[in-house]
Amino acid sequence: MLLATSCLVYEGLLPEIEGCSISGNMLLTRSNYGTDSSATIIDDVSCSNNSTRIWNNPYSGQIRLQGGTYSSYGRLEVYCNGQWGTVCDDTFDATDARVACRQLGYSDYNSYSGNLAGSSSQPIWLDRVYCSSSDSCLAYCESCPSSEYHNCRHSEDVALGCEFDTSRTDSTNTLSTCQY
Repeated sequence: MLLATSCLVYEGLLPEIEGCSISGNMLLTRSNYGTDSSATIIDDVSCSNNSTRIWNNPYSGQIRLQGGTYSSYGRLEVYCNGQWGTVCDDTFDATDARVACRQLGYSDYNSYSGNLAGSSSQPIWLDRVYCSSSDSCLAYCESCPSSEYHNCRHSEDVALGCEFDTSRTDSTNTLSTCQY
């Protein structure tokens, strides 16, 4: 399997990125795994493929996609209380999917469901997420609970597919605006 590594670099936040350097103020890309041929836009960014973490220290409210075939598809996970956990699909809809994908740097979603099983050792942090179309981060829709409280099983974990429109070059989200 071919691995091509690139980094999602937000202006002014380069010290938070492991394995990347930049000589300008440009951002926009992600890692592509397997045969994913998604476009990648890079300007004056240099990244190595020996880095295993994009951010050295996850922040409360950071999200990621895990366990999927491609980097743009997987189980939606959120970092809360010092631990990665999952998001339940109860009430999760197209608006929530769009907000999550945009927070990850994609332009939109192309699928969401509850059929990609999670790890039974992970907490289920978010349940009944309600985002509005004006939200730019899941942190604005639902905050991290102080403890795991829900009525979900891991069979209800959100699986999310995101897409990138190469005709769009704007990005309105930054690492700092998505923290709880």
